[in-house]
Amino acid sequence: MSNNKTHTEKTAAESKSIGFDYQYYFFLWKVLLLQPNESVGLEVKDDVHTDLSNNYQVLYQLKHTIKKNAGGSIANLATSDLDMWKTFSNWSKVISDKNDSRGTTQAQLSFVVKTSFVLASNKSSNESNIVVARINELQSGTKNESVVRTYFESLAKSTTNQDLKGYIKDVLNLDKKVLEQFLLNTFFHLDDNDIITKCKVAVKSKMIPQNKIEQAFTMIDSTLRSDNFLQIKDKVKIEISFDTFYEKYRRYFDIFRNDTLIVQEYKGVLPDKLEDQIFIKQLLEIGFVESDDFEHISRLTLFKLKLLNNLEDWKREGEITDLEIKRFKENAYNLWDTEFRLQHMGTFSEEEYNNKGIEVLRSVLKHSLNLSGQELDVDMCNGKFYSLSDEAIIGWRKDWKKYNK
Repeated sequence: MSNNKTHTEKTAAESKSIGFDYQYYFFLWKVLLLQPNESVGLEVKDDVHTDLSNNYQVLYQLKHTIKKNAGGSIANLATSDLDMWKTFSNWSKVISDKNDSRGTTQAQLSFVVKTSFVLASNKSSNESNIVVARINELQSGTKNESVVRTYFESLAKSTTNQDLKGYIKDVLNLDKKVLEQFLLNTFFHLDDNDIITKCKVAVKSKMIPQNKIEQAFTMIDSTLRSDNFLQIKDKVKIEISFDTFYEKYRRYFDIFRNDTLIVQEYKGVLPDKLEDQIFIKQLLEIGFVESDDFEHISRLTLFKLKLLNNLEDWKREGEITDLEIKRFKENAYNLWDTEFRLQHMGTFSEEEYNNKGIEVLRSVLKHSLNLSGQELDVDMCNGKFYSLSDEAIIGWRKDWKKYNK
């Protein structure tokens, strides 16, 4: 197979998209870990940054790769890794930015002593990465700044890659004391292959029951993404403090921490022939829906499917029992049975049958239903009666049992 990629393949959105997603979920992870008097920003001071309570900040550069090595594993962070050196170069320029009042050595030192620089990546850690080794040795005290600088200089001389030469030069342009402090505060967050799992663990740490973690994560993820979109649209910087997160999102955690049944909207497909559903046939007969009113028929079908889908999920997750489902069904049936008998006492004409059917339907749809001590929303209650009608367990006209075949 040829390794030559087309221009379209080289610029495909997939690899770029996963990089953006990695950045976002890293940001979400840090938001979920916020403590009082802390804040997290997305693409403000860096890819992601955290401001801590002691006037200290952590800058995160995020690098995601889809490249694999010969063994099929994620590529290692190599000594001459351009992403790594480009990151160091960017940080060195931030440190020495005259436009941010850091034109002097003292100003640069004041900045780096209160800043940690973290390269976060799904790339694999690599014992043969001499750059990482030298930085670790500097931090442990076994090597000094001069040794590290000499190695960086030798690497710049030995490489033929002009980009790499330029990145290393940017780092070496820093004052000796500034470079030393910068490297003392430089750290690596590697092998980060499952950032979403880390987010879910952070959700779990909020005392969310195991069977609700997935739902809680999905809701918080969706809401935060929407909030971010609106902020970007309004050209507002995305920074979230602990207090803001507490105020806006605490309720979500409260919901999932208690015994409330969490209702999910139905996002599946509708049946191919909606009019062939038994409950729709019954509603068509009494004139509650029109055969050409696709929107109305679809809406009522969604009520039914939402109810059935949530019942299935709740049972699977152990949030309700078969006995509770049985009682729920019996309660709905008994409400219908009472209304049906009251309306159909006596003999009526064909036209009156339909009118009586409408009255039965009108009466039962006004009833609220409870499941596991929780009152369900109107659409879920209506969906229960529609589902019973679809099973031909209940009906609206006096002759409805013709559908029970």
